[in-house]
Formats: sequence, structure tokens, C-alpha cells
Amino acid sequence: MDSHTDGTSPLYGIPFNVVHGNSTAKISVIIDDYPDQSDIVPAPIPTNAVIEGDFENGPNTNGPGYNVNQRGDSHLLIWDEDNNIGYELYGACRPTDTNTIDETPHTDGKWHAAQESVWNYNTNDFRPLGYTSADAAGLPILAGLARPDEGLPVSQGGQGGIYHALRMTLPGSIVSRQYIYPASHIVSEAGQLPLGSRLRLQNNSTVNSLIAAMGPESQIVAHAMQQYGLILADVGSAMYVTGASAAQNATNGISLVWNMNDILAGLEQLRASNFDVVNLTPVVTNLSQSAGASGTTLTINGYNFSGAAGHLFVFFGTNAAPAPTVLGDSQISVTVPASSGTVNVTIQSGLYEPDTNDSPGANVNGPIFGYGTSPTNAADQFTFVAQPKILRVFAKGGNFIMSGTNNSGAGGAYQVLASTNLLLPLTNWMVLTSNAFDGSGNFAFTNAISSTNIGLFYLLRVQ
Repeated sequence: MDSHTDGTSPLYGIPFNVVHGNSTAKISVIIDDYPDQSDIVPAPIPTNAVIEGDFENGPNTNGPGYNVNQRGDSHLLIWDEDNNIGYELYGACRPTDTNTIDETPHTDGKWHAAQESVWNYNTNDFRPLGYTSADAAGLPILAGLARPDEGLPVSQGGQGGIYHALRMTLPGSIVSRQYIYPASHIVSEAGQLPLGSRLRLQNNSTVNSLIAAMGPESQIVAHAMQQYGLILADVGSAMYVTGASAAQNATNGISLVWNMNDILAGLEQLRASNFDVVNLTPVVTNLSQSAGASGTTLTINGYNFSGAAGHLFVFFGTNAAPAPTVLGDSQISVTVPASSGTVNVTIQSGLYEPDTNDSPGANVNGPIFGYGTSPTNAADQFTFVAQPKILRVFAKGGNFIMSGTNNSGAGGAYQVLASTNLLLPLTNWMVLTSNAFDGSGNFAFTNAISSTNIGLFYLLRVQ
């Protein structure tokens, strides 16, 4: 709610509706503008549905659109609590409204909308590349709203924290004709920031001093901006972070509302200069070793290794490594695949998919349904060393004799280790010798056989 009290002002933010989909009748909606990019299915619209642009004291029947007293984008958001499915409509028009969003007189007495998207919150599905949603970027709206049931302190009935990114808008002069994961759609603008871009509130003494002076609700929203950031979802007002007008209970009645004096007085202290644009492209800073043989376990260090919904790949040159293990945002463990020479180790975040609905280059990642591929640098180079071979093992004259080659020519060091127990870790094996391969890359090792070393297991380790 805003600060007006007579009930005739539009609701602040975007409201949402809660229904029980197993018992609420589903209504067919006529999609006027984007039927080819819509999920045209009947929606469980409640009888008391609240739409963006409605008045505080009831429906605004002037319909969607941008003339005086109309509802603007007129988003209708519905969450089916029984099935965890969201229905989102842009330009929603009630049967009793006077016009549709295209300013066409509304005379057929049916529900209309410009676009309809259905989101199954039990999955990680996204819109097809190039498709819009009820939001310009092709993103779900409800998932990005600041809701009072999350953002109010626990003492006021909320959960005391918002644990997701928040939806935001920027003017068209800033938004580019591109998108970045998880967005899927472009707009005809000429700025530099693609839809789907992430911004994060800085964590420094200046910003933290501003937050400390805010009210409790503003502090919770600001901390979400620091921890989870903002995501560019549409063209609109500058740095407009969108919240839900109220939280709804199980019967679609208002349960919690924001203290707008707290929210506006607090968050209006922040400026665009207090935010950073976040680049989530993976970066490799170093490898645990710069050379080794195929089959070696390698640790890759860097950042931005998480957040690709499981779609993260490691390449040694053009050869893909078997399934990597993401140890955290800054480390990956991987088994070196077969290859040769010196190559760059790169991290690909996301899946390559062609965007057949837009012009080439619409996806800022070229196109990749993720955050992109790490740029190459000297720190990510890996040199393949041929796997050494033990060519002969035999006993002669009371000696155990082993010989072989490193398969790579002159140079290189090796160790021969021994143990009576194959299951012991290598750190517990006994080093019998440390030596260098000869000018041809060969080695030979002799160990006298005695009553004390019968039953030894031998291992060659190239250093």
C-alpha cells in the first residue's frame, strides 16, 4: 500500500493472488498480442482477483493501458498453492473492463491478456531462447518480488529475510538489445546493459552506514540487495525495485503489508552509484599443476564456478573433461582427459542453444544458456605429459629389476615407492629411490631381494 488512506489510489507495486488449483475453476483467456510466445492454458483466476493498477479499495475497471486512470502493465499474478504453479499474465483485462491493453474497446465479456506464461516452480525450466514472458526479459515476476511475508521482521509476522534476487527496471536508454541468462528475450533499445543483468548493492562502510540508519523493513530489503542482488527484468523507471503490494493468505485475503514510510524513507537513501554490475562469467586464476598425464586429478581455482544450474563444463583445448565436481564457487576438481601438447583449460557455464527467434548476437553470451566461457590466460595453460610405462619387471641374481620409459624424451624426475599393503595411502609408502630419466627418457631400477622385503608392491611416480 502507498501512503494514501482514502483507498482511491492505485496499489503500490505488483499484487499477487493465491488459489487452490485443485478446487478453483480454470478460465480460458484470449491472448491478443503474443499468442505464439504464450502458454495458452486455462488459468485458475479467483473471483476476487487483484490486478496491478487496481485501486486500494477495489478493482480499477478502466482496464490495462497507459492513459489516465488505466492500469498500466496490468499484470495478473496467480500462485496455485496446491500444485506450486504460477500463472502470469501481462495486459490482463477483466470481462467488465472498458478496453484491452491495445486501447481496443472491450465488448465480448471475456478475459483477455497480451501474454500468458505458466511457471512450474518444482522445476528449473526457462522460456525458450527468444521468447518473452509476462515480463520483457522472459523471467517470472512473482519469484523476483519483494514480499512482506519475507521482508517483515519476525516480530511483525514475516520471516525476517529475503533470500533471492529482486526484480528491477531501468530506462530504455540504458537497456541493450541483448539478454543474458536466465533471461531469454530482447527489447528494441540502444543502451548497454542486457536484460537479465545482475546488479549488487556494495558492501562497504559508506553503504553499511546508510543501511544502519534505515528502518527494520528497509534493512531487510537492502541486505537482500547485497547478498542476492537485483536482476534487470524490464524497461521502466530508473532503479525501480518491485515489491508485492501485500502478502496473501490461503483464501487470497491480505495478511501482511509493508510500512511504506519505512520502505520509502529507507531505500530512497540509496543511489545507483551504490550498486555494481556483476559479471558472472567464469574466470580461471590457476591450476593445481601445470603439467600432467591423462587421468590425473586436477584442481582448478578461480571464481564464478557455481550458479549454472548444473550445466558447467571443463574443456582442455577442445576436449571435454568427464563430469567435473564443483567444490564451490572458486574450485573445481576434474580428471584430465586424453589430449596432447599445451592447451588452455576453460570453464563453460551453461548450455549452447541456438536462438532461432532473434538475430545473431542477441544473446550476449553468443549464444549460451548460462554465464559464458572463461577467457583464456597464461594461468590456465596445461601441458600434457605422456603416460610413463613400465616395460620390464623380472627377478635376476637375487635382485628385483624394473625398467621403462617416460614416453617424452630427455629430462624429468621419477620416484620408486614400495609398500607391503596396496591399500595404504601414498604418503605411507616408502620411497626407495628418487632419480631422473636418462637422455632417452628411460629408467632402470634394481632392488636386492631379501627376507625383509619379500611381498613388496612397487609403484613408479613421475614428478
